[in-house]
Amino acid sequence: MRAVYGFLLSLSVITSVGADPIRVAGTNVQFTVTKLGFADVVGHFREFNADITYDSVHPEQSVVRWRVRVASVDTGERDRDQTIQGPQYFAAAQHPELTFESRTVRADGDRRLSVTGDLSIRGITKSVTVPVTIMEQNGRRIFVTDFEVDRYDFDVRGGSVASRLIGRTVRVRLAATEGAAQ
Repeated sequence: MRAVYGFLLSLSVITSVGADPIRVAGTNVQFTVTKLGFADVVGHFREFNADITYDSVHPEQSVVRWRVRVASVDTGERDRDQTIQGPQYFAAAQHPELTFESRTVRADGDRRLSVTGDLSIRGITKSVTVPVTIMEQNGRRIFVTDFEVDRYDFDVRGGSVASRLIGRTVRVRLAATEGAAQ
């Protein structure tokens, strides 16, 4: 359910302005939602792609576009994954992808970005702003974001029998590690 938000910053290609595309060596699109008020359910999207243009000198010229395939959700339970793809959650038959397209990117301190864009889930588009931290490890950049989304904003309302079984807030974590140029 909250998995939708994880795709938001998933990176498959990072392009530095004036440079060749950089292969992403590892990416993790993870979401967490609380079930029954105390148990966290963690899931991933396995299929996604993005076009990222990152300009470290002029971050405001950076662009992020991505798509996540809803049918690639993986929570470790096949039946739950099928339910999440159904009409009470993502309605994957009618809306097979989650999308994000940035409108603005701005520097927000040292090695931090604030990315504002349009997030579309179930045919509903909302403006969201997510924080991105750029770290470096072994000479490679790692782009990381942690943020929350209210799934009800996108009419993802499944999981309420007699009371709210599944929390409204979805926590999203994404980490993309830059690899060697191809």
